[in-house]
Formats: sequence, structure tokens, C-alpha cells
Amino acid sequence: MAEHVLNGVGAAPGFAIGRVFRYAPRETATESQAINQTEIEAEVARLRDATDRARTRITAAREAAAKSGEAEAAIFDAHLLMLDDPAMIGESERRIREDHQPAAIAVEQTAAALRKMFDQIEDSYLRERGKDVTDVATQIIRALQGDASPSTAQTLPPDSVIVADELLASDVALLDMERVTALVTAQGSRTAHVAIMARAMGLPIVVGVTDILSRSRDGDVVTVDGERGEVVLSPEPSTLARMEERINTERQERLRRAEFRDLPGLTRDGTRIALFANIGTPDEIEAALEQGAEGIGLVRTEFLFHERSDLPDEQEQFLTYQAIAQGMANRPVVIRTLDAGGDKPVAGIPVATEMNPFLGVRGLRLSLKHPEILRTQLRAILRAAASGDIHVMFPMVTTVDDVRAARQILASVGAELEAEGIEHRRDIPVGIMIEVPAAAVSADRLIKEVDFFSLGTNDLAQYVLAVDRTNELLATNYSPLDVAVLRLIERAVSAADAAGKPVAVCGELAGDLEAIPLLVGLGVRELSMTATRIPQAKELIRELRVGDEAQAAQARIA
Repeated sequence: MAEHVLNGVGAAPGFAIGRVFRYAPRETATESQAINQTEIEAEVARLRDATDRARTRITAAREAAAKSGEAEAAIFDAHLLMLDDPAMIGESERRIREDHQPAAIAVEQTAAALRKMFDQIEDSYLRERGKDVTDVATQIIRALQGDASPSTAQTLPPDSVIVADELLASDVALLDMERVTALVTAQGSRTAHVAIMARAMGLPIVVGVTDILSRSRDGDVVTVDGERGEVVLSPEPSTLARMEERINTERQERLRRAEFRDLPGLTRDGTRIALFANIGTPDEIEAALEQGAEGIGLVRTEFLFHERSDLPDEQEQFLTYQAIAQGMANRPVVIRTLDAGGDKPVAGIPVATEMNPFLGVRGLRLSLKHPEILRTQLRAILRAAASGDIHVMFPMVTTVDDVRAARQILASVGAELEAEGIEHRRDIPVGIMIEVPAAAVSADRLIKEVDFFSLGTNDLAQYVLAVDRTNELLATNYSPLDVAVLRLIERAVSAADAAGKPVAVCGELAGDLEAIPLLVGLGVRELSMTATRIPQAKELIRELRVGDEAQAAQARIA
């Protein structure tokens, strides 16, 4: 077969050589026959069961995506919210009860109606978000049909270039990435969630290659240029040689950056910037160490509470936290207490339906309403802290009273362990997340109550700007580098500095190459990010001069 060049849109940079794997998930063709009155309740039950199984699959996709970053994981947070949205599930149930539609047809038609609304939006970025509706609906229909697992995870040959008409974000998150070298789709755009995920994973992707399916066959040799948007089928030897040279050059660049993993985050004028990793499960410790993390700046403990009908007991939590501390070999580990509630429900913890869950009972607010859950978690953390340099951190703090209430429980738990003769750490450092504007404004008071701050810039930005960061209709209004956000960051940093206490940034800004110079200029000396971003962050930091960045940051917020 002669060489054939196909063109599309480069949506994630990089170069690859591989063999075509035509990705065709099992069709979700749905039955059309109406159900009778006696079948309605059983069909509603089937829908609810399928929704639960889809939730499990989407949660797994979220955890896989979280290894690339919180922005990628947030894609699936939005999907999980759809599973509780009356516009999706409630309307599907209505179609079953009132229109006597089978569950799969009800979900399919509900999704089609929602997708039509998105298709009418002029903004291409927002229009792409309609595909999230399709993704969620597909997961539910697959579950209804008994297929809730990714169809290619065990069957991909090595060096696969995934070719598809369109890819779902959830499928990509669960693919065996060690066997994938690139993605090519007939549809899609740079703003599609699949493209966002590919960029985070370091996979080249070319979208909009309209004739890729008609031109390609399974096993065809193919080259992919994710920068120019070029796909070459059956490349000539000279084309292959050029692509291999590009791949080698890119690999050398990655190796060069890897050299920074073991170097300190030291600016050109000698200021030390500590670089930590955020993790969502203990499985991420190895990757954090491989990327040169000096510690764990954020352990999201929610993984212990998800995908189960009961709550984790003290011993389970203790063993998990102890394993993390031991795995980090006495490097600092900051464990955040349960950050759930509101928009992030957890089975076993009753939460009332709220009109605005982002302003509702979540984070420390939820824990204080269920002190028995917080006590169990704090007992486990204090016990594990005897095995390593563990710090504890409370999320969603608003007032001094919040901190004092949490510390009172911590002191009570410590006294219990002491009385029981159980080994634990008595002087554990205590910190809080600064992610609510009120906390940033009152930082000078709050810092007197704790040992450190950690800035959660994701929530801080959405609260400061009054923009739901998961609302696609407001995507262009969400800017974490807005001057108002930066001013509050400076206020919190200044309060911590005045008290001689450390302050870190653990939100998405910490790993943002545009934001890092600003954060350093504002006085931040600890950054905690997705592990894979650490080498590049170190490289950037070693080119900075604090004096220059401080001047630029002050000009930015003036």
C-alpha cells in the first residue's frame, strides 16, 4: 500500500509510530418495544442499578485521570454530578413511568434532547461539553446491557495508535496507556475532553481526520504528528526515518528534563522552593518519588470512602496512612481530612439535598456535623504519624471557630490514645486549607491557630470570582490568575510570613508554568502538584530570580 497523508487538527503535541487499532466499542443499540404497566418498577430499578454501576466505572476513570492532574479528574467530577442531575436521571425515570419507555431508550432520548441543547450553542468550547452528556449516557446504557468495562483494555496490542470516529473521555482514562502511542479521531476538537486528557498524558492526538476510518485498516503502520496535525498511513522508509529522528529528539528532551528531578528547586539567586506531589491513592507514591517529589503536600483521603456502602474503620485508615508515611521514607506527608459532602457525596454519610452544594455542608463543615467520623480519621492519622513525618490538614475552613472546634476534637482524640496506651504522635503539625475568601481575608487571625497554610487555588478562585468551575457555560469567566485571586494569595502568604510559618500552594496553579513565577514572586516557597509536572517546574524555578519575579508580581496585582 502506498504512503498516504491525512490531515486534521493537532490537538496534543508529540510524535508517534505505531499500528492502527480501530477502536469500536460495542454498539449501544437500544430496544424500542414499550414496556407494560407491570414492568415499570422493575425497569426503574434496572435504571438505578445501572446508574450505580456506571458511577463505579466513572469513579475508576476519575482516579485514573487524577494521576495526570486535578483538571483532568474534574472532567469526571462533572460526569458524576450528572448521575445525580434530575435533567438526566430524573427525566429518564419520567420517560419510563409516563411514556412506558425501556430504560435504555429513556436514557438515550433524554441524552439526545440534552445534547441538542448543547449543539445549538455557538461557542465551540461549550458545544463540545455536550459530548459529556453522551459519555455519561453511554456508560449507563452499557451497564444496562451488562457491559460496564472498557472494551479494549485487555486486547490492545503494543504500540497501538487508537483510531476512532469519536472517543469518550471515560474510555481513554481506562485504556492501557502503556500500549498506546497516539490517538486519531474523525471528529473532535482541541477543546474536547479527550484532547485535554491526551495532553495531560503526554499522548499526541490528531482530531478531525474525517477519512481516517475509510482509509485505515487494523495493523497498518502509521505515523502521527500531533503538532502539525498530520497522519501518514503506510509511510515510506524515508518518512519513518524522519519521524524516528523527531521521536528521538523529543525523548532526549524528556531525558534532559528528567535530570532536574533530583536537583533542588533553587532559584538563580539562591531561594529554595520545595516541590511536593499531590496524591489520591497510595499507588501514586512510587511515581511521586520517581519524579523527584520532596514530600507529599496533599493526600486526598476520599479514596478510602468511595465505591463502598460502609465507612472505613480506624484500623483500615491507620494501615493506609502508615503505608504512605513509610513509603515516603520520612519525607513530609500532609494528610487532608475527608473533603466530602455537598457536591461530593459519600455513601454512609447522610447529606441533605442542597440548592447550592458548593456553598453547603462540605469539607470540615461535614466532619464537624459528624464528629464520630472525624474522630475515627484523626485517631488513625495520629497513630500513623508515629511512623513518619505526617502533618494533618483540615479543608474548607472559614473561621477561627472552625479551627478551634477541629483542634478540640484532635486534642480529645490524642488524650484517648494516651489513656489507652496506644502509640501516636503528640505534636503533629496542624494546618488548614485556605480556599474560602473569608479565610484568606482573615489569614492573620487564622495563622495564630495553626502551624501552616496550604492554598487550595481551585476552590479559592471559584469562590472569589463567583464562578462554578465545573459550569461549562462560565468556562471563560474562570481565571485563577485573576488579580482578585492573586491579591488574596498575597494576603495569606504575608500573614504566614509575618508569623514565621510555612505556606504552600496545592491547587492547580502550583503546577502551572505560567503561574509559578507569579507564586514565587508573591512569596510562596512550597508548591505541591501532580507528580509528572515536578521536573519541568524545577527546571523553570532554576531560571527564576526572586527579586525580578517579586517586582513582576507586584505590578500584576497593583
